[in-house]
Amino acid sequence: MAQSDDKLMRDGRRLALVSVVGAFAFIGIEAAGAYFNWPNQTMGLLELGIAAMFLWVFIQAFRLWRVRQSEKDG
Repeated sequence: MAQSDDKLMRDGRRLALVSVVGAFAFIGIEAAGAYFNWPNQTMGLLELGIAAMFLWVFIQAFRLWRVRQSEKDG
């Protein structure tokens, strides 16, 4: 049980870190795009990549929540 809790805590911290990095990457991409006048196609592609990362975080967070719920219920 303790080993499983440690793994869940590590997974949660990883998700939090990826989420924060994604948010800062999004802000950086938006600023760089405005400064360098990148075309809309380039900005859209980069934003799509960031959106995919946030989708991955959401799916993994939901999976982590389900695992915690199943352990709590027995």
